[in-house]
Amino acid sequence: MTDPASTGRSLALAAVLCLWAARALGDPRAIDLGQALFNTEWLPAGVASEGRSSSPGTGGLGPLFNIASCAGCHPGVENGHGPAGDGLIPLSLEIQLGSIDPNSNGDPVYGRIFNTAAVPGLRAEGRVTVRYGEIYGYYYPDGTRWSIRVPHYELTELSHGPLLGTTVIKPRVAPPLFGTGLLELVAEAAISNPGRGERGAPVGVAAWHVSQGVRSLGRFGWQADALTIRDQTTRAMAREMGLTSVLQPHDDCTPAETDCYRQPGGVSPEVSEQQVDVLVAYVRSLAVPPPTLDDDDEARFGHALFESIGCAACHRLQSPVTPTGDHGRPVSDFIQPYTDLRLHNLGSRMSDETVSGQRLTSLWRTPPLWGLGYRIKSQSQMTYLHDGRARSVEEAILWHGGEAARSRRNFMEMGPQSRRALLRWVENR
Repeated sequence: MTDPASTGRSLALAAVLCLWAARALGDPRAIDLGQALFNTEWLPAGVASEGRSSSPGTGGLGPLFNIASCAGCHPGVENGHGPAGDGLIPLSLEIQLGSIDPNSNGDPVYGRIFNTAAVPGLRAEGRVTVRYGEIYGYYYPDGTRWSIRVPHYELTELSHGPLLGTTVIKPRVAPPLFGTGLLELVAEAAISNPGRGERGAPVGVAAWHVSQGVRSLGRFGWQADALTIRDQTTRAMAREMGLTSVLQPHDDCTPAETDCYRQPGGVSPEVSEQQVDVLVAYVRSLAVPPPTLDDDDEARFGHALFESIGCAACHRLQSPVTPTGDHGRPVSDFIQPYTDLRLHNLGSRMSDETVSGQRLTSLWRTPPLWGLGYRIKSQSQMTYLHDGRARSVEEAILWHGGEAARSRRNFMEMGPQSRRALLRWVENR
C-alpha cells in the first residue's frame, strides 16, 4: 500500500517536473505568453471587435466552431461541467461524432465535431439538448436509497439534413489540464506492460495508434486518442475552434458543407508554430493542486478501502516518470496521478450510441484523480464521467460496470461508515 504521507513529496516532485517540462521548450517566458494566448478570444478572419481590428495572429476563428478561446472550455485550466438538468448542453460539453466504419472518421456531412456556433453569415450545424431519466435503487445493506441519472441527447435544427444512422454520438466534457505535463512523462513501459495484478483484476489495453506509419501510445483524452499535449492542443483548436496549424492543417468543414468553404479565410496555417509552442509550454507547466485532506485515521481507512475493493487496479496509486535532466542525465521517480493510462470496458451502460440507437463497445482511459479535492472546492457545479452525467463521486462509482463491476459491487456491499470514509478519501485527492 502506498503511504498517503508520501503525497506531499510526490507533489513537490510534480512541481519540479512541471517546471522542467516547460523549460525544455526554451525561454520560461513562454509560459506567460502561453497563458495569455490560452485566455485569448479568437476572432473570425478580418472581423473587427469594438471598432478595432483583431490582434495580429489571433484571427481565423471558424467558420464553424464551438467556442472562441481555450479557457472557454477549460476555465481556470480545470474541467468543464455537464448539464445541471434538462435543456441546452453547456459549452464545455461538446458532441464528438464517430463512425462504426473503421475506415471513416466522423459523420460524412458534419465531420468529427458537431459545431453549435458559426461566424457571421454562416449557419451553425445545429444545437444540442439533453433530457435525463432517473434510475433508483435500494441495494445498500442499510437500505439507503441511491439514484443515477441517464442522459438522452437530441441534435436539432440541423443545417445540412440528418446525420447518418451509423454516426456515433460522443458527448465529452473538457477534462482538467493540470498535471498533463507529468502524464506525458510517464514511462511508456509502465502503460504498455503494467505487470500482473490480483487475479481477476481489470487489465485493460494500452491505446496504441499508428500515425504516418509510426506506432505511438495515446495517453490523453477520454479514450486516449491523443498522443501528446501538442497533438491534443492542435486537434482541439482545429475541430472545436476552426483554427488550423501545421500539425492539423484542416478545420472541421466537410466537402458537403459548401457554404463553410465559401467563407473568407485568413492566413494558413492560422495558428503559428510559435503560438503552438507557447500553448504547449503553458499546459505542461500546470502543477497539480495538493490533496485537501489531512492524514487522519478516517483518511487512512478510506485509502485502505480504495485498494481493497479493487479501485486501485485501474486508478493506480503511482506511476514512474522518466524525463531527461537539464544536462541529459536520465531522471527517474514516481508521481501519484491515480491512473494506469490504459483503456477499460466499463460496461454497456457507459457505451456510446449511434444515431439509430445501436450501443457500441466503448473503451475508456482511466481518468486521473489527482486534484479532485481542489476541483470540488473551487467549482460551483461539479460533475463527473465523460459527459458529466454523474453528480457526485458516489454516482460515478455506481455507473461503473464491465471490468469495474466487481469494485462497484464491493462498494455497494459496504456499510455506511465505510462508504463515507472511501468517498471522503477520493473526494479529497
